[in-house]
Amino acid sequence: MKSTSKAKIELASAFLIWGTVGVFVKFIPLNSGLVAFDRSLVGMLFLIAVKLCMKSKIDFSLLKGSLFLLCINGALLGINWILLFESYNYTTVATSTVCYNLGPMLVVLVSPIFFKERLTFVKMLCVLTALFGVVCVSGVFEQTEFTKSSFIGVALGVSAAVVYAITVVINKRLDKLNPMDKAITQFASSTVVMFIYCLFTTDKAELKFSIPTIILLIVVGVVHTGIAYTLYFKSLPDVTSQNVSIFAYIDPVVAVVLSVIILPEQLTLSIVIGAVLVIASAIVSEIYDNKQNAGVLPQ
Repeated sequence: MKSTSKAKIELASAFLIWGTVGVFVKFIPLNSGLVAFDRSLVGMLFLIAVKLCMKSKIDFSLLKGSLFLLCINGALLGINWILLFESYNYTTVATSTVCYNLGPMLVVLVSPIFFKERLTFVKMLCVLTALFGVVCVSGVFEQTEFTKSSFIGVALGVSAAVVYAITVVINKRLDKLNPMDKAITQFASSTVVMFIYCLFTTDKAELKFSIPTIILLIVVGVVHTGIAYTLYFKSLPDVTSQNVSIFAYIDPVVAVVLSVIILPEQLTLSIVIGAVLVIASAIVSEIYDNKQNAGVLPQ
């Protein structure tokens, strides 16, 4: 078992990478299903290539007993991406992100039931503070008009959050599997599901790939999928679900900061305050964890 600190660095790195995906997707002129299919296919091929370079084989004997859950979770992974990417089409990256980050909140609330983890007052306060920070970051307090398009975007974002929470719960039950083998299997399942989805939803006229589009698809597939999910899965056996929920708020802060810099989304005082709240809650949670582990605070 690796050190908890190393696992947390891997987890933070994964969410840091994911925080940039919204900006990349905004510049890809393809529908959400095709982008999700790309993530599944390229991510899977990248990880298989890494395994071959490492001269490592997939241990099918270990995967066999969990194959059903892996396939279900892979399908949910693809659905999750479609919902989130589609949300970007109806509202801002900031608003989509705040809705999507209801997912970690749901994980914290169910962690005592599914993982027998103690939900302390400090942990709950940190999550609530981070959630409020994400709401501030989204800029919803400063919106003067809530259109039908915005409502659809919010509904899609919240739906993605629910699916995200389910995937986290399932993945925590698969901790003993090899992280890379687990990722490859889930991406394979997601690829099949997304391929079928695209067959029925994609107009062939949309299949126009320019060089910039191809480069963006490769980056999203390799970096945001292959690398990020490997880091994420590697960290899960050595962190709690509540750690995952707290670190998940790195994603929206990075997403909104980049959307302000790269996309035409305005930086406001609300965004600054929200970012501070999110980062502060993560720091407080980490300090509390360290003191508990050192025996300074009661478990």
